[in-house]
Amino acid sequence: MDVYEKSSKVFSGFVKKHKYFFEPLEPKLRIAKIKVPVEAYASFILMMGATSAAVAFLFLNFIGIISLGFSFVGLLMNLIVALFIGTFVSGFVYLYPNFKINETKDKISNSLAFVALYMSTLAKSGFTPQRIFEMLAKFKDYSAVAAEAQKIDHEVNKLGTNLSTVLERAIKRSPSPEWTEFLAGIRNSIVVGGDLPKYLEQKSKGFVQEYRRKLESFSKTLTLLMNMYITLIIVGTVFFIVISSLMGAVGGVSTTMIKVVHYAVIFIGLPALTAMLIIVIKSSSPWAE
Repeated sequence: MDVYEKSSKVFSGFVKKHKYFFEPLEPKLRIAKIKVPVEAYASFILMMGATSAAVAFLFLNFIGIISLGFSFVGLLMNLIVALFIGTFVSGFVYLYPNFKINETKDKISNSLAFVALYMSTLAKSGFTPQRIFEMLAKFKDYSAVAAEAQKIDHEVNKLGTNLSTVLERAIKRSPSPEWTEFLAGIRNSIVVGGDLPKYLEQKSKGFVQEYRRKLESFSKTLTLLMNMYITLIIVGTVFFIVISSLMGAVGGVSTTMIKVVHYAVIFIGLPALTAMLIIVIKSSSPWAE
């Protein structure tokens, strides 16, 4: 029995009574490729929140009793904090499909310029649309697009479904507006009998221009972030250490306390801020795949 089944056993009744609250999750789970029924996932959300709140409450009480002793005020505060933690965890799990969708959307958007060029080259070489998607499914350099192409290829070549119907399904489950528009144009060219190689060539040029614009924007953002990092983080840390050391020399502040703060800033604060900067840069990079 997996965690979803266990969660459903405990919270299925509550979920069914409040199904309206979890219904918006169903299309998001499908687009995010989370193959779990919406009722089971909703139960999992509640299970994670309740478990997190219970663990946090026990841990906070244990720490509080050891350090300060037992008090009803402390018990109430721990309960409030535990409920907040449980709510936060539940909210995170509820929004997790959105995070997955946005991640896939960014991966697809960042690779469309190269994918369109690849497809345009294949189309000009005389490959059929079915064959193009079959080869695109093996294009592992861009896994997000390859995964979408694999589904299309599977439904066409393994299940024998008409390509236009398969593309219509792919459009409905697409996590990226750009990919949706791109597939819609391909489908329209197939159904109407348009010039598919010309369409792919035009779209590839547009995607390349957009990718170039993203690179220029990222270059400016990166320069700004590095200037902020050097000015605020590096110089600011050195300035803080110098000023606090002077305060300790003048008097009024414990030397031990100043050392503790210095160690905290250098070994905790500085690495944490650096890690945050790396995450921001990575998330905004057009090379992310």
